[in-house]
Amino acid sequence: MTDEIHIASLLVQVAPESLDDLSQWAGAHPEVEVRGTDPAGKLVLITESEGRQPILDLMDACRDRPGVFTVNLIYHEILSAQEADQPEEIQP
Repeated sequence: MTDEIHIASLLVQVAPESLDDLSQWAGAHPEVEVRGTDPAGKLVLITESEGRQPILDLMDACRDRPGVFTVNLIYHEILSAQEADQPEEIQP
């Protein structure tokens, strides 16, 4: 087990007729959250893992799905496991 938590967001551009299938496929993975969709064929995915390889594997798996045009890493943050367990402080 690693001491790092990797949080990443992906923007997937897909043929509009494949959007629902990809959204259902992605949502079936417990480490993936579908955060937004656009009927024009855009999907935002958030994932959390203990390393970078699962993020790369998810990107490759998305690229292999029917109707997917592009998969882009939009955000990637690496936290220590201790940092990830701390509540976020909200500034007024």
